Amino acid sequence: MKTIKRAVLYARVSSDDRGKEGRNLAGQLEMCRDFALDNGWQVIAELAEDDRGASGASFELPELNHARDMAQKGEFDVLVVREIDRLSRKLAKQLIVEEQLNRAGVEVVYVLASYENSPEGRLNKHIRATIAEYEREKIAERMVRGRRQVVKNGKIMLHGNKPPFGYRLSEDGKNLVIHEEEAAVVRLVYTWYVEGDEKGRRLSTREISKRLTQMRVPTWADLRGMFKKRGKGEWSGRLVYRILQSETYAGHWHYGKRNTFGGYHKPNAREWWLAFNVPPIVSEEMWEKAKLQRKANVSVSKRNIKREYLLRGRVRCGLCHTSVNCYATVPHERKLYLYYKCNALMGNIANVKCHLPSFRVDVVDKLVWDWVKALLTQPGTLETGLAEYQESREQFIAPIRDRLLVLDDLWQDSKSQLDRVLDLYISGDIPRELLVDKKQQLETTLTSLEKERDDLNLNLETETITEKDIQQIREFALHIAEGLGPGNETFDDRRRVIELLDVGALMTVEDGQKFIDIWCFLGRNKLSVGSTSSRSAARARNCPRCSARTRRRPHRTYHRVPSREAREEMI
Repeated sequence: MKTIKRAVLYARVSSDDRGKEGRNLAGQLEMCRDFALDNGWQVIAELAEDDRGASGASFELPELNHARDMAQKGEFDVLVVREIDRLSRKLAKQLIVEEQLNRAGVEVVYVLASYENSPEGRLNKHIRATIAEYEREKIAERMVRGRRQVVKNGKIMLHGNKPPFGYRLSEDGKNLVIHEEEAAVVRLVYTWYVEGDEKGRRLSTREISKRLTQMRVPTWADLRGMFKKRGKGEWSGRLVYRILQSETYAGHWHYGKRNTFGGYHKPNAREWWLAFNVPPIVSEEMWEKAKLQRKANVSVSKRNIKREYLLRGRVRCGLCHTSVNCYATVPHERKLYLYYKCNALMGNIANVKCHLPSFRVDVVDKLVWDWVKALLTQPGTLETGLAEYQESREQFIAPIRDRLLVLDDLWQDSKSQLDRVLDLYISGDIPRELLVDKKQQLETTLTSLEKERDDLNLNLETETITEKDIQQIREFALHIAEGLGPGNETFDDRRRVIELLDVGALMTVEDGQKFIDIWCFLGRNKLSVGSTSSRSAARARNCPRCSARTRRRPHRTYHRVPSREAREEMI
């Protein structure tokens, strides 16, 4: 009995395909469906990549990944695609994806072309894939060149984006015009930052944002109905900084500041920017003063690290799961105290409330460092933890290694073909014209595969713990085991070990007790930091994220016992 093959249909569109006949998703799927039914195959799934951001050069496409997962599980036999450039517009990607599917027992067929499993068939497929990659690059080049020419001809290009705060697009769509109500806010921001407020005191970006929030001034997103995390009329220091940083407000708008080809936002060199004059909101002199003030503020910024926090940037709140900040205070006794404090409690996170009590830095850092040192000095713990961590990283990077193996096989095959072509030419079996054509195609394939291999190797290096890092951990553990006294290690040494071990922490409160859940790839532990104060405990009990057992605990009432003198007076 003849077995009916199971088919999966795959379609993809990109931004340059819109409106083209046969390139829309419905049209592609219909052609693939008819082709599969004509061949007597059973269609079990239809996968369509949405046109929003779906690039033919990217590996990380949801529906394509779904097809590869189904292939690994043996759920279908044939992948039907309209043509090669619908599967990929990058030669290396097309070769790798096809090879992975073939190894899983899945055949890739194309509706508009048939490629036999022979040297000629593979050559034709490579030629078509190379043309698709060339078309992709030429399309992008033509689009960029055309847009730049539009700007040179005197028309602003916003690519469908909204104009900056303080501007509107002119009626003819060729330039920006000033919106006076918003422009007054921009001028006020520059005045506060450069010249100062009514008392002559220069304000920081955070102070400016607080004043604008108090005044309930609508932001750019508020006026345009855009989504934002903060409430209406709430400004952030980053938003104020962007206004101060933008040259547009001095009359100089630029096109081509970033390259978005391939889905990556890479900044272009300033020489590539195209200057476009727009109506200025502030003077050139005011903008330059703001620029100098920004540089001066960086050098004296209070955000520069002045004190030592061992877990800086590695702690989260166990109640609201937001980040934890480092905080210093000097009470009446003039003694400096350092704390880890939840950002939501400090009001730094919009629309999130939390009542996690503060944790003393000296107490937490000592507990954590003692735990880390104990891990490093326990017999076998270090080597076992390193082995388990390396095993987990190996599982994480296994797909990358698999791609590299497939890519190496493809590279060796192409290199062997090139060597055979050269041998045939030397022996006089093929003419020079055929040699040039074949050699050029194979060299293009090799170059594309080599570039993809370099990218994968770079990704592999960033995700792998190096032998140098492991050796540094072992050396420090040896120093501790040999009797390094407590406190002899510097803060930089301790911080370096924390980073090498990738230590993370979660601070929480349970039953009126402070705990820190600490972990690294050597182990995990829950450390008791001590009891909360009465005020902090009450806040924690009222917090909706605390445990139910804590919330159900009844209040205890304590009565003060009168002194003996007071009892005698009562009698």
